[in-house]
Parts: sequence; C-alpha cells; structure tokens
Amino acid sequence: MGDSIDASHGRGFRADNARDAAANALLVIGQARATRFAPSLGTTNHRSHAVKLRVALESELTIREPGGWTVRAPVLLSPSDMPSLVTSRGPVVTLVLDPEENRDASRIARALGRTSAVDAAVARRLREAVWSARHHLESKGHLVGLGDELHEIAFPRSLQPARFDRRVERALDYFRANLGESDDSASGLPLNITAQHFRALFLRDVGISPRAWLLWNRLVHCLRIAVSGASLSMAAALAGFSDHAHFSRTCRRLIGYTPSDILRTH
Repeated sequence: MGDSIDASHGRGFRADNARDAAANALLVIGQARATRFAPSLGTTNHRSHAVKLRVALESELTIREPGGWTVRAPVLLSPSDMPSLVTSRGPVVTLVLDPEENRDASRIARALGRTSAVDAAVARRLREAVWSARHHLESKGHLVGLGDELHEIAFPRSLQPARFDRRVERALDYFRANLGESDDSASGLPLNITAQHFRALFLRDVGISPRAWLLWNRLVHCLRIAVSGASLSMAAALAGFSDHAHFSRTCRRLIGYTPSDILRTH
C-alpha cells in the first residue's frame, strides 16, 4: 500500500486458526453481488462461477490454479469458472460478482484468462478504500458501502455492458424465474433453434453450459433461502437440490466452504 500504512494496526483482525477465521468472518449478500470480510482465508479447491476481486489489508494473497500456476499479490482479480485454492494470513475483503449481472467486470476478468494482479494504481486505490474502512469491516452496513466503493473503483460505470444473443437473454430470464424447478433445459422457451445450437450460444456468451449455470444459480438461490431463516434441508428442497447432502457437496465444490461455514459469516 505504501509507507503511509502501518500494517501492525490491522493485526487485531487476525485469527489463530481457520475455525476462528470462519467464526469472525462477515458476509453480506445482495442481488447481484456479495461482499465478504475475513480475518484470513483458507479455502478448499473450488470452481466458482462468480467473478472475485480480493483485496488484502496487510499481506499478500496466494491463489493456486491448475497446472501449478500460483500468483501472489495484495489485490487479485479472478475470472469465473477458474478452479483455485485461496490462502491469506491477514484480513481480506472479497467482492463476489454475478458475471451475468456485472458484465463489465466479467469481460475484464475473462480477458485476463486466469487470476491476475490488478493494475498497481487501481490496486492502491482499492487498498486505500479498505484501509479507510478498517475499523468498520465487521459492520454489515459499512461492508455494503465498501462493496459499492470497491466496485466503482475497479469497474467504472462508464464501461458498456456486453450484450448477449437475445435467445440467451430470454433463456437467462426463464432460468432465473424457475430456479426451484428440476428442469435443466430451455424446453419451455420457443427459441426456434436446436438444443446444440442453443448450448453453443450459451457457452459463447456466458462461458459455461446451461446445466452448469443452473447448478451455480440454484446454489446461490439456496443460500439466499437459508440466510432468510429456513433450515438447510428446506432450502435445498426449495432450490431444486435432491437433498441437504447434495446441496452441501455442491457448495463446497463451487465455493470452497460448507453451507454452515457461510451461514455463520452472514
């Protein structure tokens, strides 16, 4: 960050182990974005469809991806659907973005091809924003506001959102309206194209298959239901999962934490 920041001031956020870090973390979930503060990070290997901007308050982040690729930096941007394992010994604020609702961010991240360090000037502004909010990182209201600020710094609103094929747009609207259903196709839509053609369009515009998109968004939908107060079993049923165990396995594989870990931080 520069000489103006004394990293020792942030040490009060540090947790002694992964369990303490999970217990002291905080997550706020919005409509198309979530913001998470954690005293440290230590995920399992996972493959999230979200775009993630991670800003370390003190030390560097370390992200390991397939093939042995490892990147270390104070601020890292990860594109969607990139398997990774994330660690940090110090506090981190993570901006988690729905790539279809935040297409400028998704376009920038996908152009990188893999997790990469953010431009030094932008990274400095991001860390300054987090540093200024360091005394309020355990407050939901302040964390929401910080998420807004980080989003604006990293992905200016002047960028024009990418446009998808109109049939893909219609399918996304249909899928969002039917996340609790078991059907994983766009058979209810008169798209007038073959299933193979539709899948190719969806892969081109969204980056993953319709089936993978539905699984990810059902997981997010399930977590929204759970944080509203429903039991994990009821949330799983309402979101179209076969049972609680299916929901839990999917959560760990796609996010790197169990549902219980996430709910403790909300």
